[in-house]
Amino acid sequence: MRGRVLAVVVAVLVAGCTAAPGGTGSAGPAPVVLTKVELPAGSVPVVLAAAGDALLVGVRRDGQSVVPALLRRGADGAFTDVPLTAATPYGMLATWYSLAVDGDRVLAIGGERGGAHGNVRWSAWTGTTAGVSEKLQGFSVFGGWGAGELNDAVWTPAGPLLVGTWQSLKVGSDVAVWTADGDTWVRQSSAGTALENTPESLGFPLAATTTGPGVLVAGWRLAGGKQEPAVWRSTSGNTGWTAAALPDAGTTGAAVAVRCWDGACGASGWVDGKLAVWKVTDGAATRLSGAPPIAVGDRDRLAAPVDVDGRLTQFVADGGRVQVAQADGAGWTVRDVSGPSGAVTAVVRVGDVVYLVAGADDSSRTLWRVDAAALR
Repeated sequence: MRGRVLAVVVAVLVAGCTAAPGGTGSAGPAPVVLTKVELPAGSVPVVLAAAGDALLVGVRRDGQSVVPALLRRGADGAFTDVPLTAATPYGMLATWYSLAVDGDRVLAIGGERGGAHGNVRWSAWTGTTAGVSEKLQGFSVFGGWGAGELNDAVWTPAGPLLVGTWQSLKVGSDVAVWTADGDTWVRQSSAGTALENTPESLGFPLAATTTGPGVLVAGWRLAGGKQEPAVWRSTSGNTGWTAAALPDAGTTGAAVAVRCWDGACGASGWVDGKLAVWKVTDGAATRLSGAPPIAVGDRDRLAAPVDVDGRLTQFVADGGRVQVAQADGAGWTVRDVSGPSGAVTAVVRVGDVVYLVAGADDSSRTLWRVDAAALR
């Protein structure tokens, strides 16, 4: 009899702790609802950038004579084409790899695989929000013997930079920087700087962004037989480079996306196969503990975090389901996102609106928006 009474009491307690359908109960925070932004027909979003109070969207238009295109979305929500002029056959077929804006100045990297070895044929694009053109480069500027990759385009007070890799004089491929001489890009030597590889430390950049007068590069390095997330930082333009491993790096990891705002930077990546996020302030990096244990592999793409009222905000997919994770001094808040699905590949804040690109694959990506107030 006593056992039956105890069982009934337990059942009542369990029922009392379970939310009824449609009730609030102990459910987590409500999902964040995003609104799909319809692009002009045939446009698939790839990269995003803020241009003042406007959004720039780098898109693909497969089947057109010039595949890459740039769209400007004004404060009224209307899209207009930014005139685009290609200079090479590969430029006409390029996919956007990076898009950077400073005021009304635009800098972008495009790429399309081709040739006997199927390497990416890189293209550099410059201009303004009134028009952007590919600048013809000699083959050896980005290609040929010793060529590596281009990772990101960056504006600095000292001028525009392209960040990537190139064959090292010592071992492997150095982190490499190209600077502009008029319309020509010139690769600068990494020898004798923190960008140069050594037998003891091999660096692999994956993303870059502006931070004050300098640049912050995120990636990973192989040192002491261990793969560790790392950053490289310049004091001004392409000068004063230092390198550092990111802390609390577990057994293996990498930083794959980075963004800076208001004196701080956020880098997202993975450690031991799970999402990891670091905050870099005054040159010192801290891993933000308690991030949601979402599986992230070494081939998965991540969008850089954004700042929402002092809270580092990371959009990420967990098995195709998009979530938004926000960190402050008290820890993390994680909410489901209603609307987009698939990998989140680009995020940007424009004024009081956050935009993101998500999709299951390159051809199914779509553009979404949410008011920053909904993330507070």
